[in-house]
Amino acid sequence: MTLNKFFKYSLQIGIAGIVINIFLFVTNLYYELVVPVIENSSLEGAVFIFLDNLIFYTPCIFMVLFVAYIVTGQIYNKKYHVRNEDKVTEKLVEKNEAVQKVLDDKAEFLKHKYYTNCPNCGSVREENKTVCSFCGASLIIEKDKK
Repeated sequence: MTLNKFFKYSLQIGIAGIVINIFLFVTNLYYELVVPVIENSSLEGAVFIFLDNLIFYTPCIFMVLFVAYIVTGQIYNKKYHVRNEDKVTEKLVEKNEAVQKVLDDKAEFLKHKYYTNCPNCGSVREENKTVCSFCGASLIIEKDKK
């Protein structure tokens, strides 16, 4: 199980757990069900008092654990979503850079005028080519230098 699945509903599960444990603590239901077990055991003194208090405060302990689960889950979910947003942003930046390169190449191409036939070998210029595909000569018409 991934952490994303574990923390996906941390807020809802945590709140439900807290509500249930508040109910158990306020009604003493959990305590009344479990304490007879240790009362019928041979435990006495400090061990009995410790277990009695532990059982009484167990719903409170679970409430604290549910709060920690909520907080940890919310922090993880925030970081998870930020990571996913960063990945999407990186992909968009890469795509935009590729599109920008194509546009820059087209803009550079449109800055010049071109021969329709190669001035060197006479072959017909292929579309969007800046050099002759047969002899390699430049097809750019040089501007007159004044």
